[in-house]
Amino acid sequence: MVCHQQGDFHLLPSFPTPAIHPVKHRMLFVIFAHGCSLGQSPILVLNALPRKKGPAGMKNSAYRLFKKPFFGRFVRPWHWPEGVDQQQWQRLTIASQSGAKLSGLLAPAHCAVAKGAVLMVHPMGAIAKGFWMKYGHADMLREAGYHVLLVDLNGFGESTSTTMDFPLDVLAAGQALQAQYPQLPVAVMGASMGAAMSVCAMAQPEHPFKAAVLESAFPTLLHFWSRYPIPRLGIQLSRLVYPAGERSLRPLDAAQRLVGRPSMLMIYGDADEFTPVADGQLLWRVLNSHTQAEFWQVPGAQHTHAYAAQPRDYAQKVVAFLDTQLLHSEQAARQK
Repeated sequence: MVCHQQGDFHLLPSFPTPAIHPVKHRMLFVIFAHGCSLGQSPILVLNALPRKKGPAGMKNSAYRLFKKPFFGRFVRPWHWPEGVDQQQWQRLTIASQSGAKLSGLLAPAHCAVAKGAVLMVHPMGAIAKGFWMKYGHADMLREAGYHVLLVDLNGFGESTSTTMDFPLDVLAAGQALQAQYPQLPVAVMGASMGAAMSVCAMAQPEHPFKAAVLESAFPTLLHFWSRYPIPRLGIQLSRLVYPAGERSLRPLDAAQRLVGRPSMLMIYGDADEFTPVADGQLLWRVLNSHTQAEFWQVPGAQHTHAYAAQPRDYAQKVVAFLDTQLLHSEQAARQK
């Protein structure tokens, strides 16, 4: 359902609610892990929580505490990247099953007849959805004939902060994009955290993605956070206290449960310190055993910046991949 409010679109979910874990188990995990990771009593952490009404408010407050060692430095007011023509973008508000209201920006393709639509899921950073505008990816896809939707994951940019259920944010945004363009095939493009959570989203029933371009996707949270002591401890504790929650954010597990076998282009830079090529190959091998997955190692590319390192090759490979895979998916849909 789409509601109009002051020129913006507000999209409410009309899809089935995925199974979620009991609230009290999540809260206990968050309180325990955060308290232990900071060397505090979990009871002291619980007592320090803001007293919001109802279990949902208390749960979200607990998660905000747990998120701080991971994402706290990125929680800043969001600003448009310099030089962006804001008039070309339409604001969306998307309701996620994570409980968050996600902020999105929608822009049309630079052509009369679009080939498809691409959801773009950002890496960690205060710039959030602005990453794709600042570094040129969004314009590249629009020039190639694709509508694009940029979305802030919950707790980033202009989205509200709730849980760690980021795959549900990707799912909600993808379904909102499909609802905007029901006759067009939809793909997802993600970088780092956005790429990893997109893999997890593609293990969810009812995801709309026919293809995925994934740059610097890590295999598990520990692969990425192992060099940071406090986040590493929090993840290790979560595996003991609330293992189902940690598994739901593990791309290696999701790769074995893909729904619909979407084709994937995996991109890794050989100068990436955070998600090295070896980590990418680990995830790629599992994905390639369950769907068609192409691996591209980009010379000289740092973390999430393959486009900057090899702009011409990047644009050619990504556009050719999307053109081929979305055309195939559209032809298959017509034959049904």
